[in-house]
Amino acid sequence: MEKHTITSARTFDEARFTKVDIFKSRNSSMFLLNFTGGQTMKSHGHPGKELYLHVLSGKGEFIIEDERIQVTEDDVIHLEKDEMIGFENGDGNTSIYVTMNKIQE
Repeated sequence: MEKHTITSARTFDEARFTKVDIFKSRNSSMFLLNFTGGQTMKSHGHPGKELYLHVLSGKGEFIIEDERIQVTEDDVIHLEKDEMIGFENGDGNTSIYVTMNKIQE
């Protein structure tokens, strides 16, 4: 058993967004993405993995397979394997809690 707190993972950097691991195992990982105003994450994929993204605070816009989806605090997004994702933050700080699971086929 392991216990961690999300509060300590809320680490912001004016130069670029941060990714702070909370848990990591062979088949899954949980981490926090932290963005300051205007920061972006380029569109990218996670082949063979599904993602759950929970906006803990802030607001912005996900770009999923070229579709723009506005999100704000408490929104949750699920991505199937092989979907491309990017993010554009709003003007304040945003923290997104991510769970990524390897698909067993």
